[in-house]
Amino acid sequence: MRIVYIAEKPDIAASMAEYLWKDSAKRYKLSTHYIDAGSSTGNEIVVTWAYGHILMQAMPEEYGDRFKDFSSYPVIPEEWKKIPSPSAKEQLKAIQMLLKKADVVVNGGDPDREGQLLVDEILEYCGYKGEVRRILINAKDNESLKRAFSSIQPNDNFRSLYMAGLARERADWLVGMNLSRAYSVNAQKQGLRNTWRIGRVKMPTLSLVVAREREIENFKPVKYYVLTGKFVKDGVPFEANLVTPEDAPSDSENRITSLDYIKRVKSEVENKTSSVSKCERKSGVERPPLPYSLDTLQADTNRRFGVSPSTTLSIVQGLYEKKFVSYPRSDCNYIPDSQHGDARRIINGVYGADSSLASGADVNIKGKAFDSSKVSAHHAIIPTGVKPSGLSDLEQKIYDTIALRYLIQFYPPCRYSTVTYEMECNGYRFSGSGKVVTDKGWKAVSSSSEEKEDGQSILPAIEKGMSWSDGVYTIADKVTSPPKRFTEGSLLTAMTNIWKYVSQDNPNRERLKECKGLGTPATRATIISELMEQKGTVKPCIGKDGKDLYPTPFGCFLIDNIDESLTKPDFTAEMEYNLSQIAVGKKSLEEYMSETERLVSRNISFAESSDFQGCQSLRENEQKPLVCPVCGKLSVVRRLSKKTKKYFWVCSDQECKHPVTKETVFYDDSRNKPLIGLCPDCGTVMSHVFSQKTRKYYWRCPKCDAFKDDAKKYKG
Repeated sequence: MRIVYIAEKPDIAASMAEYLWKDSAKRYKLSTHYIDAGSSTGNEIVVTWAYGHILMQAMPEEYGDRFKDFSSYPVIPEEWKKIPSPSAKEQLKAIQMLLKKADVVVNGGDPDREGQLLVDEILEYCGYKGEVRRILINAKDNESLKRAFSSIQPNDNFRSLYMAGLARERADWLVGMNLSRAYSVNAQKQGLRNTWRIGRVKMPTLSLVVAREREIENFKPVKYYVLTGKFVKDGVPFEANLVTPEDAPSDSENRITSLDYIKRVKSEVENKTSSVSKCERKSGVERPPLPYSLDTLQADTNRRFGVSPSTTLSIVQGLYEKKFVSYPRSDCNYIPDSQHGDARRIINGVYGADSSLASGADVNIKGKAFDSSKVSAHHAIIPTGVKPSGLSDLEQKIYDTIALRYLIQFYPPCRYSTVTYEMECNGYRFSGSGKVVTDKGWKAVSSSSEEKEDGQSILPAIEKGMSWSDGVYTIADKVTSPPKRFTEGSLLTAMTNIWKYVSQDNPNRERLKECKGLGTPATRATIISELMEQKGTVKPCIGKDGKDLYPTPFGCFLIDNIDESLTKPDFTAEMEYNLSQIAVGKKSLEEYMSETERLVSRNISFAESSDFQGCQSLRENEQKPLVCPVCGKLSVVRRLSKKTKKYFWVCSDQECKHPVTKETVFYDDSRNKPLIGLCPDCGTVMSHVFSQKTRKYYWRCPKCDAFKDDAKKYKG
């Protein structure tokens, strides 16, 4: 029997091969397109791989010549087409060749909706009719692979999951392709030049940033005053704040707004005896935070190290490929019960059996992190037990963060007493609270920067009836603060917990909890990055000031001028809920696509009837088209070089060539403007060249064949 395994990526294929032939005397070799080491247990086994999605949805022009024009819409395919990714055509041909001889195929895509889709779509594209099985790999260490290979199932068990992936892919295509065209074309009728990129996840994400900025702009600060009494017991300071009396001038939040009033109270309590009139204690425990999902890890590394979500994903992906951590693109914070027995092996592997951290961990502790019922397609990101080496400083920091979060699951909870108390002084009440830690538990090994402070002070032992006559009273001038702008980390957290931004009476609130937010762990960082990018006529919707994000004028205009349904997370809530129904076989693909087509139709009607309010002011803020100095027709546009990662400018007419050199002219980018030099003698467009000898830039006229040494003089 010939068995072909198809992994999602080459590194997974290599791990599969290493496991399959670990006991074989015949060593396998990683060839260009597949691994073949002959027979194993009587079967001929081949391992090959994809590169993620090696098939892509066909572009609109594939459905007819008329759709080559961006102004042609709607594009509603009757029969969907997929085409090979240009960079993976040879790999696809190799897979096709292997499938022709395969008796059994094992789908080794990542154990989620997209992983199911990207291998199943290859089998469908190639017309494979043989037996198909499914292997679910969460990590590449030997123990995880052993579990995966011992639990291979029929691929038909996951058919509904494939249909859900197909529905998501097609719906996003319909929304993106059609509404980007409809809104762009109709906005251009009002004189706007920008291309609009409308996306199901992008729009509500951008809406969060716009709404937050407007909250900040409309915020009206309120001044108020706080009177605080400060006391000392056994050398430990503590304090209590004045409880607003009923006759005090106050605002709607019961904050005192009169300085004269609070000065009078201060004069009445100074040098008077203050006694504890009420003291209540409540024992509590704080269990260690759950292991990381990708979004919680990205948020933490952004907060602690200032690392962007996309950088964190890239680093964790690298750690995964080196077998140091489990699968990174996880939306889950839990670990299967079956992996509890791996604890000693993993902890000793990471920290060393003789280390205080390893010896202090109690592997018999089984906290709430181990719960198979809450594990989704992937479990939480955890160390595999393979000792890392050769890591950069940032890689080591992120690895240590993941490892520590796993380690503290095997330490006891932090135990404390919460104390609330009231003090009375000359007829006025003061209140305070704090915490007395009785057993640090996991916090004894967690670094001080690992967890956020809870804001509660540590108290001395105080009891009802105790009194002080030496209290010191101070008045603090306070001003209410506006909400903070999003950072990349906090925006990612908001996307994950989007249900918190929906009113409690919204029926979609619970559905949003179930669907785990906007986008997926693998796509959220990309969504944020794309909203911040500028590509050609696509303007950035979000800008960045230090760590803070803010909406650009175009971003605000876009949110104000698209149908409201696209700006709210309700659409995603409905979509993800329906996708989950498809995944469990309770809803059909056809029904789902009909609903999506109706939504697209409604938005097209909205775009065509819109007058795009505010377009005049936006037009005035836009830079005027820069006429190409070579052809004098179309404008030069800004592009990003994939090779150098730097911006440059070029004529939007691909046929435009320099009259002398007969080559396309590229212009350097200088503060978001093209650097254009015209020869003072003949008026020809000059080249801007750098001399390695003098380490200076010069202008060179190809017509005069002469250099001009004053670079600034000839800037266009």
